[in-house]
Parts: sequence; structure tokens; C-alpha cells
Amino acid sequence: MAYLRMELNNLLREDPVMRIMQLKLLGSLTGPVQAPSSIANKLDAVMELLRLLEEAGFTAGAFAADDLFHLAIVEIMISTESLFNLLKPLVGERPAAETPEST
Repeated sequence: MAYLRMELNNLLREDPVMRIMQLKLLGSLTGPVQAPSSIANKLDAVMELLRLLEEAGFTAGAFAADDLFHLAIVEIMISTESLFNLLKPLVGERPAAETPEST
């Protein structure tokens, strides 16, 4: 677990997306977290990242949204997936919300 926490700290400190967002953890990690879904545009990718951060107990600092939207969607998605992969063993994973079927 100590290794995973160290890797999480490295990701938060070194990843360009995480650095832009100036994340803060008030208290301890929370969870479980839901795996990121496939995304088609930057806005949805950022919203997915924000959802994951909220589930884990992180708060984004004051950042310029333009800086985030100047990144490629792939960078945002890779950062989100990397964060999820580090959080999953630390706080657990919850299943994706099922969408109700139409009748």
C-alpha cells in the first residue's frame, strides 16, 4: 500500500493534467471509485476526471480551464485512467451505474 500511495503522489505531482488542476486531498482518500467510461469529447473527458476526483476525496484548486482544454483528449483520458488504476487497489471499485432499459 505504501508503494501505491507513493505512486499516487508521483502522479499528482508530475502528470501535466493533475498539475494544472492543483489538486488537494482534504483528509483521507474516499471511495470506492467507478472506472472511467469511454469518452468522445474533451468536455466529457474533463467531467469524467472531475467525477473520479470527487469520488476519491480530491478537491481541484483554482486553475485556468483553458490550460486543461488546450491538452489533447488522449492526455486527459490517460491521466484519468492512470489515476483510477492507482486508486482502485487503495479504495476499491464500484460497478458502473446501469442505465434503465427502455420498454
